[in-house]
Amino acid sequence: MTRTEHVALKGTRDGLVLYLDPAADFGVLMTELAKLLKNSVQFLQGASVRCYAGTKEYTEDEHARLGTALREQRLELVGWLTSEEVGVPGKTQAYATEDKETRLWEEGMVEGSCLFVERTLRSGKSVQFDGHVVVLGDVNPGAEIIATGNIAVLGSLRGVAHAGATGERNATVSAYHLAPTQLRIADLVTRAPDEEDSGRGPEIAKIKDDQLIVEAAGMNGWRGKAR
Repeated sequence: MTRTEHVALKGTRDGLVLYLDPAADFGVLMTELAKLLKNSVQFLQGASVRCYAGTKEYTEDEHARLGTALREQRLELVGWLTSEEVGVPGKTQAYATEDKETRLWEEGMVEGSCLFVERTLRSGKSVQFDGHVVVLGDVNPGAEIIATGNIAVLGSLRGVAHAGATGERNATVSAYHLAPTQLRIADLVTRAPDEEDSGRGPEIAKIKDDQLIVEAAGMNGWRGKAR
């Protein structure tokens, strides 16, 4: 999932869902959508998109502008979702208060789709996915994983890992043995230390205080700074 203040894009099994804040001005939505799509990684292109804006209704011209903005990024607008389809009680119930609008806006993008890779990724292999990626094996040097969500490797991660690829700074990278040639979360990037310690055990990388850190139980992690 990636988002701006009033626009969010979330991956599902059926394609992408574009959430539009029903309380925001349409011009603001289009400006934020342009920025969000500009920062999207290439593998999102070609996907189908369904939109959700609660009970908000847009004009034909606004629908056309939205469709054009998506087509320019090789995304196809295929329809609109109802409240029932996104799990909100009351399919036709209008928002009664601003608090309800805000609550729905936050609840609609907590989880994303997940890809399970049941093999070791060898040199030259690349996995790119809109959502979370779990590898049931190793990621060898020369292999890479790019995900808009989290990355978890149930083995050794020695290749390249880029989580939060569309700017999600809450994304994480975890592995039983974390020694990547390059590790990136959102806009922060780092490399593993030169001295490899094979006895560290499971670790998780995340962004904290504008630094990319790796934490393990009872141990200090190595740090990387923003590029």
